[in-house]
Amino acid sequence: MKMTIVTDVDGNVLGAVQGHCLSEHKDGVEASVSFAPGHATYMVEVDDDMSTIDDVDEFQQRLRHHLQQHQQQTQQQQP
Repeated sequence: MKMTIVTDVDGNVLGAVQGHCLSEHKDGVEASVSFAPGHATYMVEVDDDMSTIDDVDEFQQRLRHHLQQHQQQTQQQQP
C-alpha cells in the first residue's frame, strides 16, 4: 500500500496520508493537503495491514520503521 509520511523540521513523524496524491478533485470541489515550511513528505510503500491498525503507538512505530527503511534505501541508491 502506498502512503505519504509527513515529518516536522526535526524529523519527527507527524502522521501519514494513504496514497501519494495530496489533492482530490470531485464533483467540482477540489481539496489539497499542505504542510508548513520545514515539513517533509516521503512517498513510501508500507504493509497492506497499516490501514487496519487501531493502536496509535503501534501505528506511529510502524510509520517510523517504514520511513527508516525508505531513507536507508534512498541513501544506498545515491552515488
